[in-house]
Amino acid sequence: MKKKLINYFKAAFPGIAVQTAEEKRIGADVLGAAKEAGKALVQWTATEGMKNIFPATKAIANTEDPVAALAQRLPNTVYMFCDLANFPFDRDPILPRALRDLLTWAPSEGSCIIIVGPSFRPHPTLEKLIVVTDYALPSKADLTSIAESIAKSAGKKFNGDAEDVLRALSGLSTTEAENALALSIVESGKFCPEIIYREKVAGVKKSGLLEIVDPDPRGLDAIGGLDVLKGWITKRKRAFTKEAEEYGLPSPKGILIVGVPGSGKSLSAKAFGTALGVPTLRLDIGSLFNSLVGESESRTRDALKLADAMSPCIVWCDEIDKSLAGSGGSGSGDSGVTKRVFGTLITWMVERKKGAFLVATANDVTALPPEFLGKHRWDELFAVDLPNDDERVAIFKIHLKSRKRDALAEKITVDCVPVLTTNGFTGSEIEGIIKEAMFNAFDEGRDITMTDLMDAAVATTPLSVTAGEKIKAIREWASSRARFASTVKEKAVNVGQRMIGGSGK
Repeated sequence: MKKKLINYFKAAFPGIAVQTAEEKRIGADVLGAAKEAGKALVQWTATEGMKNIFPATKAIANTEDPVAALAQRLPNTVYMFCDLANFPFDRDPILPRALRDLLTWAPSEGSCIIIVGPSFRPHPTLEKLIVVTDYALPSKADLTSIAESIAKSAGKKFNGDAEDVLRALSGLSTTEAENALALSIVESGKFCPEIIYREKVAGVKKSGLLEIVDPDPRGLDAIGGLDVLKGWITKRKRAFTKEAEEYGLPSPKGILIVGVPGSGKSLSAKAFGTALGVPTLRLDIGSLFNSLVGESESRTRDALKLADAMSPCIVWCDEIDKSLAGSGGSGSGDSGVTKRVFGTLITWMVERKKGAFLVATANDVTALPPEFLGKHRWDELFAVDLPNDDERVAIFKIHLKSRKRDALAEKITVDCVPVLTTNGFTGSEIEGIIKEAMFNAFDEGRDITMTDLMDAAVATTPLSVTAGEKIKAIREWASSRARFASTVKEKAVNVGQRMIGGSGK
């Protein structure tokens, strides 16, 4: 940023808006750039007015009012306004006029105006005069410097866990990193990655842009079946290591998982983080939409920027077909907001940094725009079908064992009645059957039996019956456009046919 600012100053740019909450760090960069470019520097805040930073002299009197500050004409000077973006430019015609006058005057006198704040939406009359740029979160080198400084001041050594510490710090601002490191020393006497990561989780939650998903300790063992998908992920377990980079392996980009609801798509996404040993961040695109013009796109950019900074990580977008529905059309229904948010996401998918692995799930793949499905944007497109016999056995065993019914789980085989009865059921429907059977048994004061499972299954109408046409459409789409997440071990399930002991019912 410092080099970029020097170039802006030398090129006589009238105005620059830097979007960041790190006022102290950007202030240091602006000061360094101003000195190298041979400029003076003044800073304005709403509480102190305008004061000289370099060369350091007395404050300029009576400049607390922004209009009064904008009226100052200081040649060969960089103006740094810290609170200006908070003022109501849309409702006060004098403010944009005063800023426009200063921006128009500045280039001819070798001056430049910098507006610093978490976000900046330029007034229509100022758009052509101000360049808006983002201020990146601290790099690995920055975080190393911060850690070494705090370690030195605390009389500690930056120990052998340096890589783990820096990995835990990634995605934090300078202040957040300093606070997390200081807290770690107070609580443990050293830099503890677990403590730092805990504080990072709290910071991400506070931002409201991303949600950190609690890892499933079972990992891929929580998934019944889907052997092809699990095998694909397992082969990428070391994809984010230095060894993989030195070997020349490209960093994984992401996968799109499509299929019927309840077939294990979301469960798989949550298990990948444990399997790969990286945090999972849930990106809810719908929650980023805001009523203010331009705010939805800005929040989307901020969320994706945070995901990049926290790399390596998994970015999980669940049921993305619902969030992006209509993005391929004219966008007139919501003034084009969905289309612009989709454009921001598509751009990020192409330009994102290494280590941000996107996992998106979708039920209705036809609702997604064609450009989103391009295989050049994904490492693989997977389709999840209804579970076959072996997979239903695995699903029964997983859910029964999780409810401490190991003895009953051992009796589940491909030939047992509950498995045959649930031909055409999804994984979530099988879980629902087990819950219903347990409620029935509990009401009668006894333990669950095979008969309870069969009765619950017979009483349930699966999605394969109520939405048979939809499942058929997904199969037809996947047969030529995607890779099935499971090895084909039997003929395709006849949607809608319920099998018990080989006879239809």
